[in-house]
Amino acid sequence: MNFTKKLKEARSDFQKGLTSYDIWLALGWNDVQGRYNRSKLGVFWASLSILIFVCTLGPIYSRLFDVSSSDYILHLMLGLVVWNYTQAIILESGREYANSVNYIASFQLSYFTLLLRVVWRNLVVMGYQMLVFLGLVLVMGQVWNISWLIVPVALLVITLNALWLGLFVSVLATRFRDVGEILNNLFRLIFFVTPIMWMPEMKEELDLVANLNPFYHLIEIYRGPFLSGHVSIKSWVVSLAIGCLGWAVAFPLFAKYRSRIAFWV
Repeated sequence: MNFTKKLKEARSDFQKGLTSYDIWLALGWNDVQGRYNRSKLGVFWASLSILIFVCTLGPIYSRLFDVSSSDYILHLMLGLVVWNYTQAIILESGREYANSVNYIASFQLSYFTLLLRVVWRNLVVMGYQMLVFLGLVLVMGQVWNISWLIVPVALLVITLNALWLGLFVSVLATRFRDVGEILNNLFRLIFFVTPIMWMPEMKEELDLVANLNPFYHLIEIYRGPFLSGHVSIKSWVVSLAIGCLGWAVAFPLFAKYRSRIAFWV
């Protein structure tokens, strides 16, 4: 089969995934319910855990870094929300095909339908966590501003970047199962060099480290409008450039090996 035909089939898979929104919405929601089955708080446990973490470490680390406690707590909260969302999509995408082998074999769901299922269930969890953030904003008396209107677009850009990374990882991790474990350890390291628990403006050297980190720019296009009302053109350019380049690499890789995924799982 020539590569042009493989690309055409991959595009068809992508289109089928988009149009099968009723399937991945139902599957994703069912995943969220199943994760917190028989729990009184349900998905709010995800919000409660991040709230406890932020409110415990926030006052301590703000003193260590000599910054405002309220500013640091909101900085940490949003950083964790975006990081958890992005990381979860990437890592869970690597396991999704193997975990959904029955759907692939019996129902012949498109591969993109399964990836969108991953995105949706993590978007639901993120939505609940953002409710907690908005509660903190009200408690701390933060001022709403017009730059918040760009946040949905920022979330779309973050999602598209996480999705191409998830697509890339899904192919590699399905073929080579060690990739998932390697990524788990790699993301632990990336977390500490990403401005989530620290702020780039603390030192000039830290600012350089932050700007060399693609995940910083993805977080900043979402966090910046909320915290400072500032829209970073540089972070937007980097995020969009990474997205375009990433899809240009990940989609052909998926197209090339798509026909083999069913045998790998």
